[in-house]
Amino acid sequence: MAALTSAERATLDALAERIIPTDELGPGAVDAGAVVYIERALAGPYAGRLDEYRSGLALLDDAAAQAHGAPFPQLGADDQDALLSRFERSERADERGFFEMARAHVLEGMFGDPAWGGNAGRAGWRLIGYPGPRAVWTEHDQQLDVEPDDEPG
Repeated sequence: MAALTSAERATLDALAERIIPTDELGPGAVDAGAVVYIERALAGPYAGRLDEYRSGLALLDDAAAQAHGAPFPQLGADDQDALLSRFERSERADERGFFEMARAHVLEGMFGDPAWGGNAGRAGWRLIGYPGPRAVWTEHDQQLDVEPDDEPG
């Protein structure tokens, strides 16, 4: 796993939970393993992005401390959302770029193939009604202008 500190991991957890929160529809990004996916990616194919994550998480915590006197994970949901909205709309490339990168990776971790460490229990796929890849395609499924059956068969 990537070497995020416990404070960095707490900030990343809080950020991911605000992007896709747990609610009545199901688990959010943290419960679905999106942060596990990000940490695995930072130790592998996204290793070159580890410093960007460290800098971005520090920026987020610093902005939280300046505005509210506490690091990002300790803020309430409304204050966290306001800071993330500020980063999303920021004219500063470091703030906006970090937000865009982290959001994209949270979405990858929520809705990507569970083999990569996220989408635990196919939570993201269940949320959008996607049954997952199919191992069997019937002759009917392969016909042009025909909607595939819900279940392989």
